[in-house]
Amino acid sequence: MKHVKLAIFLAILCVIGLLCGVPYMIATIGDTLAGTKVPVATVIIASVVQGAILAFVLGWLGLMMGEAVGLGAPILRSWILKTGEVGFQKRDVWQAIILGGIGALVVIGLELFVFRPLIPELVSMDSKVSPLVGMLTFLQGGVYEEVQLRLFLMTLIVWVLSRVFRKQQGLKPWMYWTGILGAALLFGIAHFPAVQQLFGEITPILFARTIILNGLIGLLCGYLYWKKGLEYAMIAHAVGDIILHGLYA
Repeated sequence: MKHVKLAIFLAILCVIGLLCGVPYMIATIGDTLAGTKVPVATVIIASVVQGAILAFVLGWLGLMMGEAVGLGAPILRSWILKTGEVGFQKRDVWQAIILGGIGALVVIGLELFVFRPLIPELVSMDSKVSPLVGMLTFLQGGVYEEVQLRLFLMTLIVWVLSRVFRKQQGLKPWMYWTGILGAALLFGIAHFPAVQQLFGEITPILFARTIILNGLIGLLCGYLYWKKGLEYAMIAHAVGDIILHGLYA
């Protein structure tokens, strides 16, 4: 039960993030939602409620597994439990900001100079979302996706590997790198249905674009989660989203 308070707090942060992402949802798929028989408000409420429940369950499981493999959210835990043992370090915050920014700039560079020349259809698919609406997604990505991808999924991979190999090897760096790569790869794969819907088929170059562009910042966030804690992964992800969905849009 000691992880419940923090899991509830993370779920609340996720709800705030999801609500901040509502304008982006309406701007990108509002026409599709309007064409269904279900009222848009009902879809949004259901999405937020479902997200809150999912965030709590995955966060709780991630915190329990993370305790066994040295992963978690030490700063938030210190705040929630009022131990005062851990706080943000200025140097680490700047490292997370810089890594998030570098990751976003690399993604933009790859999109502009590698993938667009190879996929002409991308030019006509430029986002029509305003920069402000795009920036509002930073909490949804920085909190909700990090709870799912790092706190739960990456931790799960590391925990399973530790259970299988720990007696022979103990906790090894390759287990964490496998978790980092696995979570980033699965996040990219999760975008395949949307790519299929947009382009009609997934060609090798679309496959590469989907995995690379969606997974790159995930690698950096995974590294920060491992070395610094979930909070720094959240910062890096949020910075990346501000640049990619706000400034770049």
